[in-house]
Amino acid sequence: HLTPPLSRCQELVAEGSPPRDSGSLRCQQVTVQYFVRSAELAGLHSETLLVPQQITFLQLWEEIVKIHPR
Repeated sequence: HLTPPLSRCQELVAEGSPPRDSGSLRCQQVTVQYFVRSAELAGLHSETLLVPQQITFLQLWEEIVKIHPR
């Protein structure tokens, strides 16, 4: 079973590994802004997530849905 990229970046930080120096997985911070209904569902207007530099929109969306299930 493969670890989702976003979750792996968060695990590395929790383990104390620098997010930008974790082997082949390089991570970056992105700010996600939520508007109208999305903000209501998430319970906030924005948040900063640690994600791999090589992440697709679909992967990011799937991780956001895991963090904020409807």
